[in-house]
Amino acid sequence: MIKKIKNLYRNSKISTKIMTIYSAILILSVILSAFIYQNIFNRTLSEKVSQVSVQTLHSISSNIFSMLDNAKNLSKVILASNEVQETLNETNSGNMLYADAERIINSHISRFIEAFPFISSIYIYDTQNQRYGIDKMPLKSLKINDITEASWYQDAVDAQGGFILRLNAGDIYEDIPEGQYISLIRIINDIYTQKPIGTLILNISDSSFRDSYNEILNEYGTDIMILDQSNNIVVDFSEFDSSYVSGLLGSEDQNSIVEKVNGKDYLISILRMQKYDWSIISTIPFEELSRESYAFNAAALSILAFNAFLMFLGSLAVSKMISAPIKKLLDSMKGVEKGEFEKVNIDAGNDEIGSLRDAYNIMITEIKNLINKVVHEQKVKRKAELSVLQAQIKPHFLYNTFDAISSLALMGKNDQVYKVMKFLGSYYRISLSKGSEVISIKDEIELVRSYSSIQQVRYGDIFDIHYDIDERAIGHKIPKLVLQPLVENALYHGIKPKGEKGNITVRVEYLGDFIELSVEDDGVGMPRETIEMILSNDDYLDDEKKSFGLKGTIERLKIFYGINDPVKIESSENGTKVIIRIPTREVH
Repeated sequence: MIKKIKNLYRNSKISTKIMTIYSAILILSVILSAFIYQNIFNRTLSEKVSQVSVQTLHSISSNIFSMLDNAKNLSKVILASNEVQETLNETNSGNMLYADAERIINSHISRFIEAFPFISSIYIYDTQNQRYGIDKMPLKSLKINDITEASWYQDAVDAQGGFILRLNAGDIYEDIPEGQYISLIRIINDIYTQKPIGTLILNISDSSFRDSYNEILNEYGTDIMILDQSNNIVVDFSEFDSSYVSGLLGSEDQNSIVEKVNGKDYLISILRMQKYDWSIISTIPFEELSRESYAFNAAALSILAFNAFLMFLGSLAVSKMISAPIKKLLDSMKGVEKGEFEKVNIDAGNDEIGSLRDAYNIMITEIKNLINKVVHEQKVKRKAELSVLQAQIKPHFLYNTFDAISSLALMGKNDQVYKVMKFLGSYYRISLSKGSEVISIKDEIELVRSYSSIQQVRYGDIFDIHYDIDERAIGHKIPKLVLQPLVENALYHGIKPKGEKGNITVRVEYLGDFIELSVEDDGVGMPRETIEMILSNDDYLDDEKKSFGLKGTIERLKIFYGINDPVKIESSENGTKVIIRIPTREVH
């Protein structure tokens, strides 16, 4: 049988041989291409969804951090207020009636309930176990006789003025209908004697957490679960059992895994929020991913079918003309391999060869147009990336500064309030710079001065900053917010962990064709592996969760100046020095 087939093929016309070979190749290529495409697409889609899911978790954690930080700052304002301090001291000494104390304290804290919608209730207990509070729901009843009997009370005392987080206030209240809530708890100490005079409990409902991230969940049917430091459920939208999910938590800060649960495959992404030792878990059923692939698969099959049709037509043309026109066409194709996209000139009429010639020439034109389009898009992308990176300044500095101003105002330090407001205005006047991407080095130095002055007011005598500026360089234009993030990094990651007063030095030196800018601190230094991660081209997430910091500054300089290594980092246990070398030529 095989021998007969071989003889039949040998005795067939050349056109038949070509058609047979092309048909076999076509069928195999379609099957193989479809298989490879399906596998590559599924893998790529899973990786993309995993990245999107982790990015979504980071956005959610950022919103949660912001809410908890606001609650923390509010608690500071409450425990430092004169009304609370004086009233608690009076009631604890027996010099004020409970009714009078309740009126004063409840009137004081009621305005915070109105100002902070995510706060569901505020409770204050004095040392006589008398309760004062404002609650959007009916006031809660204690299960215990004395607040000091709470399981967390000693932890709150050991925090030494700091705060602790507990789910449902550590179950000290009777069963209540409003669901889960997170409690921020801290001991109220006398500001003069530092002796405990009461206990503060701020409660945040789980609905507030949901509201903080509902709008940023992705489109893949994602379920969310939030666990506290003891793996207790804070928020649960997932059908998974919490004990099962908590068993997936490892030592990594973030990871994505595929698990089969109840016969279904899930993409599970986990992010550990180190700041509060919480975890966020997202689950996405793979069937949701498959739904998105249907349209792509249909399009891919259509493209394969269309290409198959074109190959069939081409085989017919080749079978009819295997002489000079084909050789000329092949020569032209070889030129394409070398990057020579020139049209082919074949003397043919309106037959198959002429059609192939015309189709080939149209393809060459489309490729040229596509190349030009890609080049143009890359230029646009470069500008867009610069704009995106430059827009990544988050408002935490403004929020924290306003919190500091509020605290200073409450303490009656009006001169310092004026000082901070003056520096804050200067900071944002320069940083905004009427929308311009570049500012002079002089303005950048002034921005750093304003920023450091604000931080010196906030943190007291924690650091000194020194300037060594070459006057020949101050008029040169650079991308704005280059030095300020370096000073911020030096303060938060170098000086503050040091635990004692430190120094920061800002230098600008004119070197002819280059200008060298540097920020040096005498802090704790930076590990080698961290330096390598910052200077690498890989994505890097620091504790600031993609904040506008050192990594972002390096990327902006790379894009703006078109150089690969604009930054050098020198670090030891005695401090860190970040050096930026940029050309003096103007970059557009």
